[in-house]
Amino acid sequence: MDNYIGKHLLIDCYNCDMDAIESSETALHTLADAAEKIGMVVKDTFFHESEEEITAAAYGPKSHICIHWYPKLCYAAVDIYSFDQDLKPARTMAVLRASLHPEKIRATSVKRGNINPDMKPNIKSKSTTLHKFKNTGQQMKTAGQKVANYMRHKNEKRDTLGPE
Repeated sequence: MDNYIGKHLLIDCYNCDMDAIESSETALHTLADAAEKIGMVVKDTFFHESEEEITAAAYGPKSHICIHWYPKLCYAAVDIYSFDQDLKPARTMAVLRASLHPEKIRATSVKRGNINPDMKPNIKSKSTTLHKFKNTGQQMKTAGQKVANYMRHKNEKRDTLGPE
């Protein structure tokens, strides 16, 4: 049973329109549209611009949207986090397509905050005992070769010192 309380959507926008982000006003307008589309109430915004990157973020109760634009690469990385089950981060895709005009979008959804009573991670190992044994043998072989090379090098060095 899933007891996840947070959603995290990571969106990569490739080959965006170079002129899509003309100013801080355009960036903040894109954020406002995205926040409205998912139902997020914006309490604060942040904007930073450097020669290689433009970063804009909108913060709301239990959520944020952050967009990193890299104009020279025509690439934008979007990060949408929501601790509110009512917000739907995937709805921002239409806003991003309309404002950035990317040729390709790749989205990755991550569940956050698995609040499970036992709080034990569910890990399944694919390493078998035989696989571990083979790896140990290979590591021993490699170590033996290093020792042999060291001894050979040390003997060669000693032989060049002259008669004993």
